[in-house]
Amino acid sequence: MPTRHWDIFCTVIDNLGDIATCWRLAQILHHEHGQHVRLFVDELNALKTLVPAAQSTAQQTLYGIEVRQWTESFPDTQPAQVVIETFGCTLPASYVRAMQATPPLAWINLEYMSCEDWVDNIHNHDSILAHGLKKRFIIPSLRAHGGGLLRESDLLRRRDDFLSHPAQQRAWCEQWNIPLPIGGANSLKLSLFGYENPQFAPFLHDLSQAPQPITAYLPQSRLLNSLREYLHNPDLSAGDTYQHGSLTLHILPFLPQAEYDRLLWLCDINFVRGEESLTRAIWAGKPFIWHIYPTDDHAHQVKLNAFLEVYTEHGEDEHLQHLRAWMQQWNGLPSATEVDICSGLNMLIQHQEWHQRRSTELAQRPNLCQQLMDFVAFVPATG
Repeated sequence: MPTRHWDIFCTVIDNLGDIATCWRLAQILHHEHGQHVRLFVDELNALKTLVPAAQSTAQQTLYGIEVRQWTESFPDTQPAQVVIETFGCTLPASYVRAMQATPPLAWINLEYMSCEDWVDNIHNHDSILAHGLKKRFIIPSLRAHGGGLLRESDLLRRRDDFLSHPAQQRAWCEQWNIPLPIGGANSLKLSLFGYENPQFAPFLHDLSQAPQPITAYLPQSRLLNSLREYLHNPDLSAGDTYQHGSLTLHILPFLPQAEYDRLLWLCDINFVRGEESLTRAIWAGKPFIWHIYPTDDHAHQVKLNAFLEVYTEHGEDEHLQHLRAWMQQWNGLPSATEVDICSGLNMLIQHQEWHQRRSTELAQRPNLCQQLMDFVAFVPATG
């Protein structure tokens, strides 16, 4: 497809998942598909957390992508040929008026990921607004008729190369000051990324009683607050280590987005949160537990169960039941079965090959960015 100009709009609501997804989308569009991308974001500090090379300036070019700060007093701006409004953010009124004067090829509403049934009726459908412009709804999903997930074309190749070269793993750990795992072949490596969690204290206690050595890595995140509370130490920070019984837990700095994948690849089991890190856990091909963002109306429980049904389709019944119980328990939701932490970890490890096969299988489907490219490519032909 010829080079198009794309505008991506992102508001940072509470966490980093929104801007992380938008930044990854911008990179894939530009670096893999040769598109010109302009990213509008209201919180530059959030982007800087993920991409340390980002500056605090209102307009900059970052790895070939034009980044602009989205301010309340939005200047007059010529709309791009393709406009992506992410996660329900509202475009500036002046920008919408400019689109009315010069309609874009496509106006896309990129929504949050879901595996619920309603996705089949919403994804890839248009809504004609009162002013006459048309908006296409795109829903990232693992459902067969959903929008897929973001994935770089060489991601699984890079993953497999990293896993097959222990020297590369050691060099990466040294580069980022990540202590090497302890123990031999019987040891377990965990990554722990999540929101504050009342399940964390009993979880750590059980890990300390495990029959094998466990090395856990906790990147700075809201879950660190739960560790501070558990240890009655509000000063815990990156670089500190907690050791008790079988457990050695290292607190890591918040890794740049470009490096987080390698931590997931390094570990045997990954505890992740939100949707961006969930997506990367799927592509890591390792067992994972998802800490879904909690909502007051408990819609997250329905969303979690729908995800589990789709992700584990064609899986073994025992694995499905165990994984469902694990994730429900980790999210503080009612579960038919109480999971014993230590035996539960070993059960996850037993299904490691299944997760790798599932990752490979899902990678055969069109990814989210490719679906966006295909849609835009057909817009001129369909009017």
